[in-house]
Amino acid sequence: MSRILIFTMLLTCCFSAPLKSADQLMEVSTLRRPVAIEHVSDLNRLIILNQRSASLSFFDLTTRQVINEVAIGGKPTDMELIRGTNLIAVTNEATHLVSLYEVKSDSLIPLADIVVCAYPRHLKFDTRHSLLYVSGMWSRQLAVVHVNQQTPARSGLLQKVDMEFTPHNIVFMPDGKHMVIGDCFGGNLMLFDISAAANGEIKKLGVRKFPGHNVRGLQISSDGQMLIIAHQMLNELAHTVRNDVHWGLLMSNDLRWLKLDSVLKGGDELYTGAHMHPLGEAGNATGDPSRIAVAENGTVVVTLGGVGEIAYGKEDDFSLQRLPVGLRPVDLIIDQANGLVYVANMFGDSISVVDLAEQTSDEFPLGKKAELTERDKGELLFFNAKLSHDGWMSCNSCHTEGHTNGMVNDNFSDKSFGAPKRVFSLLGKAGTEPFAWNGQAKDLQKQIHNSLRITMQMDDEPTVDQLSQIAVFVSSLKRPPSIDVARGQVDNAAIARGKQVFMSSNCKHCHVPPTYTVSELFDVGLVDKEGNKEFNPPSLIGVGQRVHFFHDNSAKTLESVFKDYAHPAGDFGGNQLNDSQISDLIQFLKSL
Repeated sequence: MSRILIFTMLLTCCFSAPLKSADQLMEVSTLRRPVAIEHVSDLNRLIILNQRSASLSFFDLTTRQVINEVAIGGKPTDMELIRGTNLIAVTNEATHLVSLYEVKSDSLIPLADIVVCAYPRHLKFDTRHSLLYVSGMWSRQLAVVHVNQQTPARSGLLQKVDMEFTPHNIVFMPDGKHMVIGDCFGGNLMLFDISAAANGEIKKLGVRKFPGHNVRGLQISSDGQMLIIAHQMLNELAHTVRNDVHWGLLMSNDLRWLKLDSVLKGGDELYTGAHMHPLGEAGNATGDPSRIAVAENGTVVVTLGGVGEIAYGKEDDFSLQRLPVGLRPVDLIIDQANGLVYVANMFGDSISVVDLAEQTSDEFPLGKKAELTERDKGELLFFNAKLSHDGWMSCNSCHTEGHTNGMVNDNFSDKSFGAPKRVFSLLGKAGTEPFAWNGQAKDLQKQIHNSLRITMQMDDEPTVDQLSQIAVFVSSLKRPPSIDVARGQVDNAAIARGKQVFMSSNCKHCHVPPTYTVSELFDVGLVDKEGNKEFNPPSLIGVGQRVHFFHDNSAKTLESVFKDYAHPAGDFGGNQLNDSQISDLIQFLKSL
């Protein structure tokens, strides 16, 4: 019997009716890891979605205590209250479902399970048309679901749309005709026409690119004129030296304001009427901004996940004020009637109740915390921006959720400045040493040390325990699923043919199975801006989930790697593959 099943049974036993007292609930020792929060105003309750414990906590706003907790199983990722009802929708990455529940008597009544896109991550409900939009992580898809509020079991999938990037947050424009979706990793926005969405006919209108990454918050301003984006910016022209980190030149954290009319026009018009709110300042930065909420009076509140704070203010404020909350705040909601902000603190296993007018913040635990494993401790360190100089960035800032922001960074790990290199994904990379483009980091702890001290300019020497714990966490990160597997489009015959092409060509010399890398350096026809020609081949594990290739991101597709660059060139003279062989080879690579 799996540990998940056992724990689900335990939670069901402990947290279903009859209700336990708050004291009894607090004595259940486990990591909950809240990821989403909703306010059911007519019940005077907060509902908190817990990812690690796969449960929902009910928090009484009068007594300010958890009064019940209900197991739902799997790996829940997001939650959306169906406005005007007591229905909630929950995405589940383990089951690839959206589940509908009714909130009743501090418990849940399951109503429907809806198959959507694989690895669903985020939700947004369109009240006008009773449609639920679902972004799929590794499938890179958007699903549109009709929610039948009278008969939830009759709800169902209307449409699935393939995306050019990994979709994340979703926001509707006030005109009721358009929607914007942000990139989970890079600086992309996709504009949609949703005027015929009820008929299963949403249309992509194009990508809007801006200099940024880790788009973790999207909202419309209270006057309906601006799109507000919480994101980070990694500057490839800056160096990983103390000065560039200190002044926020290397990595900045920002609220970007774009006029909706300019977003609709796109192109050169995108920045017309735009402006920025830098989050943080030299000596007191704000790594990893995430979710945004906007009050009716125009106040914007954003969670600062890397430093355990929120920032708040209005559009014309010179800078935003800040208040401490719990560890890694990841979601928030504004209670207009009571002038409060409720914050879900993922690593704090808590919620915070914030009074902006009084500038106070109270933190409440969701239960008795379990003892942290070495992996848990490493996870906290990985997402902790306070390890960097002044708090500008965490490991997660470049390696988003262990993957990559897709950017290039000029650090001194290659013993020179002036030749920015692509940020590696860390998913599935355990055992694929050496690391770095020149292979100079012989093991994971050495690479982590270099990242903390050289890239992030950590003030103090990292301890042996810190290096070990981060290494344990990174080693636990699994490779991402193939995009073809996630979309249900696997061509096994092509994969088999592609494997033969791989083994009979020069590929196998640099990318030796099962790690698909080697320790040597090779000249494959690439030259960086410093004139270096020899590189350590990166592991090909998970290569199908990348969007740029080579050390400088110069190849934009896997097809371009072989057709435009004849990879591997240099000492190997270039490949002699025909179009059919390249197509099969790509199918094989995407399966790794």
